[in-house]
Amino acid sequence: MPDITRQDAERLVESIGIPPRPAVVLTVMDEKSKDEPDFGLIADSIARDVAIAAALLKTINSPFFSLPRKIQSIPQAVSLLGLKRLAMLVNSLALKTSVNAQGVERFWDQSSRTALLCTWLAGKMGIDRDAAHLFGLFRDAGIPLLMKKFPDYRDTLRLANAPDSPGFTVVEDQRHSVNHAVVGSILARNWKLSDVLHEAIARHHDVAMFSDPQIGHEAKALVAVAHIAGQLECRHSRNQDDSEWRHFQNAVQVWLMVSEQDFADLSAEAGSLLLESGL
Repeated sequence: MPDITRQDAERLVESIGIPPRPAVVLTVMDEKSKDEPDFGLIADSIARDVAIAAALLKTINSPFFSLPRKIQSIPQAVSLLGLKRLAMLVNSLALKTSVNAQGVERFWDQSSRTALLCTWLAGKMGIDRDAAHLFGLFRDAGIPLLMKKFPDYRDTLRLANAPDSPGFTVVEDQRHSVNHAVVGSILARNWKLSDVLHEAIARHHDVAMFSDPQIGHEAKALVAVAHIAGQLECRHSRNQDDSEWRHFQNAVQVWLMVSEQDFADLSAEAGSLLLESGL
């Protein structure tokens, strides 16, 4: 980043306007932390947020969950999912409704596909699937916020994704003195996400994190899986490489011990999964 302190960055982020956690997220997370959560209160809170309630039912009735019968009500969904998965989904759906900007529908479609692949890869590699899904959605959530703040941010995206780009966040820092990883990490902190997610979001464009002993194993695992998921999503959805893959490919494949043949096999499976999901 240019000569800008963390305090400067936070002041700039404040000017962007980080959306507060919706009431439904507060309720779900508060109840999740209790020894005896009130499932009726959770269901009522979700049902009162019409947008999130509708999105939740649509999500759990999607091919990804492969349920034997259609879920018709929020109480049914709460009972079926369990609190951990429910909290993950409510956070994810609340993010989409709270962090928005004009013309970002394709961004959220891409994020949803990447999050799906993160979850699938995490299951294969013994990583927390719910954390991986949440990270897949939240890691780039700073992008629509920066779109709202800077009228020329779409030009920044074009330059950051160019083949000769020095790095995504490098371009953002040069043009705006802040980047979406910083914005996303502050959003994650404000939404009371775990320290692991907060750390992973902050460092997910920093390849040096894989050799940093101060970064925990879980954060590295989330970032590594997400970079593979991002590359697979780009390959299958746009028939091109992810702009950051050339910076991260070696570090990620070495850290996860994924060979070129392993990657080819994963790519073939990912194509079928995306096709079946309808995303």
